Amino acid sequence: MTRPVPSLGPRSSRRDPRRGSVVIFVLGLILLAAFLITRLMDRAAVDLAAESKASKRADLRQEALSALEASLAVLADESAVRSGLHDPAEGWDRPLALMDYQPAAGYTVGAVVEDETGKLPLPVVDEEALGSFLTAIGCPIAAQERLVDALLAWTRPGYLSVAGDTGGVAFPGAILPYVAPQRALQSFEELRAIPIARELFFDEHGEWNELGRRFRSGASLFSFGTSNVNSASGDVLLARGVAEARVAALLAARADKTSRSSYRSTAELTSAWGRETALTGLGVEALCLHVVVTVNSGARVCRLEAWVQPGGARTVAPARRPAGAANEAVQAAASVRNNPRKRVDYPFQILELRENDGT
Repeated sequence: MTRPVPSLGPRSSRRDPRRGSVVIFVLGLILLAAFLITRLMDRAAVDLAAESKASKRADLRQEALSALEASLAVLADESAVRSGLHDPAEGWDRPLALMDYQPAAGYTVGAVVEDETGKLPLPVVDEEALGSFLTAIGCPIAAQERLVDALLAWTRPGYLSVAGDTGGVAFPGAILPYVAPQRALQSFEELRAIPIARELFFDEHGEWNELGRRFRSGASLFSFGTSNVNSASGDVLLARGVAEARVAALLAARADKTSRSSYRSTAELTSAWGRETALTGLGVEALCLHVVVTVNSGARVCRLEAWVQPGGARTVAPARRPAGAANEAVQAAASVRNNPRKRVDYPFQILELRENDGT
């Protein structure tokens, strides 16, 4: 006898409510994991970008230092061939172009050399020459005496200000009281702290005005005895006491490029200008060079500035350093770890080195 198979009937449509909770829980875990992974990837991307940026900066700096060394090598060769560096128009103001310098792939490199001794040395210039320079750059006559007095009070030890407000006493109207340091300027930005200089050299927004830019372009923060007549501007020549007619003739000869406008020896200059040379404080050789190296790689830029002195004699003082300070940059450049002599015959003294200085 066959037992009938019981009918199972229609499957129930009700579901276990716990199954939906499990799905929601799993989706939550997936969402949390995706969030954590995204955060981890973002942080890793930032870290990688930071490391890449640091590596790129180091590469740019290395390329800039290589271009600086190449520029100094060219300048040393030019100085040896020409018995000194006299006139930037001789071509050594673009040293990398003279050697057809080829940077590493992906980099664009440029170097410009300016004769710093074509300027007026602020640390040692006398009151008369400083006043003549201010007149030449167009400083108002009514303010010249105050400005000269303030500059000397700020930069000369023991100088007593005529006005009485800059020679060792607090400046009136300052939020924080301060006194004149009575040492050479370490930066042209210090002029902002001198009320009369701030009034004359900066506009209402604190930016350098035309008079201030003209002052900076013709003045040097380094100390040297004579200004190079071959590269000095008209303002500097007038400040050194050269007659206006002679200055005009010299500038016209430079612009002409076919007339004689440079001198290679003091005897040659004296022969051309006569006894007037002894009164002007002028020389014929570049004693301090300002080398500017710029390296580009895409949107990244590295700017390296070096002030160097040719030869071994210390004819230029790095006035921006404290008196008696050692020339650390030169000693570092002249020291070789594996050299038993612990020094090399470096053709230049590096007086100052700046990197990516935005001032």
